[in-house]
Amino acid sequence: GLNRSETEFLHREIFTDNAYFRHGIALPPAAVVVDVGANIGMFTLRCALHSPGARIIAVEPVTELADAVALNAELYDVDATVLRTALGRADGETDFTFYPGNSVMSGRFADPREDLDVLRGYLLTGQETPDEGGLDRLMTDRMTARTRRVPVTTLTSVAHTHRLDRVDLLKIDVEKAEADVLDGIDDTLWPRIDRVVLEVHDLDGRLAAVLGLLRSRGYLTTTDQDPRLTRTPCHNVYARRPGVPAGTASVTLPDRGPTLRSLTGELRELAAARLPSAPPPDRWTLVTELTELTELTELTELTGRTESTDLTGGHRASSGARPDTAGSPRVAVLAAIWADIFGPDAVRPDADFFDLGGDSLTAVRLMTRLEDALGEDALTPDLIFTDSTFGALADAVEASGAPEPTALP
Repeated sequence: GLNRSETEFLHREIFTDNAYFRHGIALPPAAVVVDVGANIGMFTLRCALHSPGARIIAVEPVTELADAVALNAELYDVDATVLRTALGRADGETDFTFYPGNSVMSGRFADPREDLDVLRGYLLTGQETPDEGGLDRLMTDRMTARTRRVPVTTLTSVAHTHRLDRVDLLKIDVEKAEADVLDGIDDTLWPRIDRVVLEVHDLDGRLAAVLGLLRSRGYLTTTDQDPRLTRTPCHNVYARRPGVPAGTASVTLPDRGPTLRSLTGELRELAAARLPSAPPPDRWTLVTELTELTELTELTELTGRTESTDLTGGHRASSGARPDTAGSPRVAVLAAIWADIFGPDAVRPDADFFDLGGDSLTAVRLMTRLEDALGEDALTPDLIFTDSTFGALADAVEASGAPEPTALP
C-alpha cells in the first residue's frame, strides 16, 4: 500500500488475520517462497519472520511498489530478490492498470467498473445505512487509474533463471490474473511446488476451474472467504501436496516502532522543557535530513508564521509557514464535525484520523458533512489518506477558498 489506509489493511490481513497461513499451510525453516503480487512486501516480511533463513522471490511490476518491497527487505534484513515484472502464460509485454490511491487492486485485467463494485462490496459489508453519494465520491477518487506498459515472464522462466530446485510456497495475489500465472507453470515445475495459496476472483466459474487444475496436479485443496469480502467475488484457495505435513504458522509480530503520534508527544514535551517561554508548536513536519544546524525554527500557533533564529546570536526575518487558521469559520466547521465523530479532546493539530480509529466509511461521514456545510471543494478525499492529521486537514480546508459558513453544522 502506498498510503496508510492500505498499509494497515495489508498488515491486518497478513499479520493479524494470518490470511495466507491457514488450513495447514506453514513453512519449513529456510523456505523458498515465491510472492507473486508482492505490493509493498508485507507478505515477504511475514514469510521471513515465520521461516528464519527464508529465500524469497518477490514479483511486483509496479515500480513504486517494487521500490517499497526492496526497501522493506533491506530494513528488515530479508533475503529477497525483487523482480519488476508481471507473470503470465508467456514472455512478452502487457498493459497494466495501476491505481495509486488503491494499489492493492491494480492489475493486468483491471476494469474500473468491476473494481469499483468490488471496493463497494468491501466497504459496505456490515453497513446498514451507508451514504451512497459520499461513498461514490470517495471510491472514484481512490480508483483513478494509470495505464503502464510492463514486461511479462512465466513462473517457469523465473524458476529456471533463479535456480529454484523447490518452491515451498507459491503465493499469488494478482487481481484476476491468477489463471494466467498458473498457466505459466510447466510440467517440470509443478512437482517442485509443495504449497500454493492464492486469491481467486470467482468470475465466469474461475474458482471451480482453479480448484480443478490444482486437484489435477495432485494437491489437496480448501477454500474460504474473508467475512469482510462476502459481497465480492474474492476467495482464498489453499493447496498442499498430500506428503507435505500440515502445520500452523504463529509468529511474534515485529515491533512496529514509534508512531507519529508518540513521537509528536515526545517532541512536544521536549519543546516545553527546553523552551518554556515559547508558544507550543501546533504542527510538526518530518524531514529526511537537516542541511543546516544553525537555525532554530519555532512555529507559533497564534500567527502561523515561522520565526528563524540564528543560534549564533542573530535574528532572521520571519517567513510565512502555513495559513493562519486561528478563528477561521471554515476550520471551526471541520473542528465541530471532527469533535462529533472522535470527541472534543481529539481536536488537536497533531490528532491523526487513523490513530483515532478512522477508516474509509468514517472518511465518507466526514466528507459528506463537510461538503454539506462548505461545498464539494472544501476538501479532496485523498488528503484524508495522505496527510491525515487535523492540522493538515484544517490547513487544506482554509486554503480551499470554500464559502464561509453562516453557522456551525
